[in-house]
Amino acid sequence: MKNRLFQNFYRKVGLLSLLCLLFGLFAQAATPQRIISLAPSLTKSLYMLGAKDLLVGCTNFCTLQNPDDAEVVASAVKVNLEKAMMLKPDLVLTSSLTSPETKRSFEKLGVEVMYFPYPKSYQAMCDYLLQLGEKIGKKELAEKLVAESKARLAKVMATVPKSFHKLRVFMQIGANPLFTVVPNTFMQDFIDFSGCENIASDLEIGSITREGVLVRNPDVIFVILMGSLSADEKEKWETYPILNAVKNKKIFVLDSEKTCSPTPLDFTDALEQMIGLIYN
Repeated sequence: MKNRLFQNFYRKVGLLSLLCLLFGLFAQAATPQRIISLAPSLTKSLYMLGAKDLLVGCTNFCTLQNPDDAEVVASAVKVNLEKAMMLKPDLVLTSSLTSPETKRSFEKLGVEVMYFPYPKSYQAMCDYLLQLGEKIGKKELAEKLVAESKARLAKVMATVPKSFHKLRVFMQIGANPLFTVVPNTFMQDFIDFSGCENIASDLEIGSITREGVLVRNPDVIFVILMGSLSADEKEKWETYPILNAVKNKKIFVLDSEKTCSPTPLDFTDALEQMIGLIYN
């Protein structure tokens, strides 16, 4: 009787081990091997996760470490579906810029689509990196990167002077028309984490006039545009001596790539720079 019990026990253990092995093989096979990224921040995340070998396609706004890393198959919003499918992707990473029709087209062709909407907070960015890391078999590295980012974030925020009165900040992210940061976006976190107040906190959409900015009279202005537009806008604001930001010499240009479509680590870099500029 005892021998029979042991035999049944070992048979069950053997079966369990076999099932675990098969599950592991299935999970490994399910890990995507050819990825198209349709957002610059997602492309950066793949590099950050050490997965550049999986990247086969991207947009012309994505920054590649090497031009040969991936084929350009899309602009910011329009995808060349035929060119993309020639790359034989098994996963397409999409954002809010990708149209629902494009996502459905990939799915109809049997390609898995992973959707990351525009993050509404720094925490959402961290969650996205964790989701992507788990999907591509880089879960532990993603967890490590998020933990590092949060530790740095806490350290950076600790440098904000506690006795300092709240400075009023204007963040310009569009020129024609003039556009700014509003609540319920991850860019609002830049202002909140800096211990400041957003002059556009009462707005639901970011459209604002130059006269509106003058009336609200920010203490600090950050211009975050592409190319030479940032320098041009900085010069325009400096022609208004009534602005507190001009009086205080607190008009700054920030890197749009790190600030407007950041990963958690880029976010921390940008916040550290902002805090340094605001209080020094």
